[in-house]
Amino acid sequence: MKIEIKLIPDGLDLAKEIQDGMPIDRMVGADGDEGESCPAATQDIDLNLENRQDAIDNHNYGPLNPNLDDTSKNDSFWQKIADTFNTDIEAAKESRCGNCAAFNVTSRIKDCIAKGIGTNDGADPYESVEAGDIGYCQFLKFKCASMRVCDAWVSGGPITDAKMAS
Repeated sequence: MKIEIKLIPDGLDLAKEIQDGMPIDRMVGADGDEGESCPAATQDIDLNLENRQDAIDNHNYGPLNPNLDDTSKNDSFWQKIADTFNTDIEAAKESRCGNCAAFNVTSRIKDCIAKGIGTNDGADPYESVEAGDIGYCQFLKFKCASMRVCDAWVSGGPITDAKMAS
């Protein structure tokens, strides 16, 4: 007999599924069928963009171009994040999606993201995943770049194959 115990965060609609210990909204396969193994936003670009826009509008997801962080161009963005976490800009810049507890970079999720990108033009979708250092935000349900941040950031991440195996 196998007994499985999962912690469910306060306020979570119990009708939602739980997978890998994290809440998910809806799972779809690469062919679009519900019930398969990929989060819907990894397969549906419109849903991903909708969820990402929600993260921008309601959770300060950004900055638009993290490569400009060493210039003054992103200072106002980082000041908002620093104010949210009651810290300074330099400390805020160390709290990125790439080290967030909700940032999923397991091989399964990377496979899902690559399947969603597809190979229509002959390009290797894994190159895009790696170039953008893309993972999946388990909290806000969208494909997320590791160098960005949002107000939902939580220390202790990312979610990796090694963490899932332990």
